[in-house]
Amino acid sequence: MLTLLKNSKLEYLKSSDECNQPKDKRYLNLQSTFRNRFFQDITKLLRSLNVETESLIIHRLNYEQIVISTFKKSNHTHLHKCLDYDRKLLELYKEALKLRPDVSDLKSQHDKISESVLENVYFLESAGFILES
Repeated sequence: MLTLLKNSKLEYLKSSDECNQPKDKRYLNLQSTFRNRFFQDITKLLRSLNVETESLIIHRLNYEQIVISTFKKSNHTHLHKCLDYDRKLLELYKEALKLRPDVSDLKSQHDKISESVLENVYFLESAGFILES
């Protein structure tokens, strides 16, 4: 989850860089900020549960995957990647909420990511992309 949050943050920043509309740019930057905050909150939660976060591969990005994805010719934009990351994150949040339904931060973060999925789908469909379910 932590690696996905870091990668998602970067993709939102890249999407913002590609964006021309100030309103959209602000939205994408805000989503990046949210992912960074979620990362910090999850790290704090794990530490409170005595999970050694340093042993997790959280401080390194998945550079191999990023490099491979940049070499592939694809019609997927950074926003597509954001949407993919968010959908994966939602699945992980659902699992985490099953384990810890009492943690309100998890529910709040899940809800914000759900909202961004809907917004990203709207952005992509408005731009003429056809999305697969």
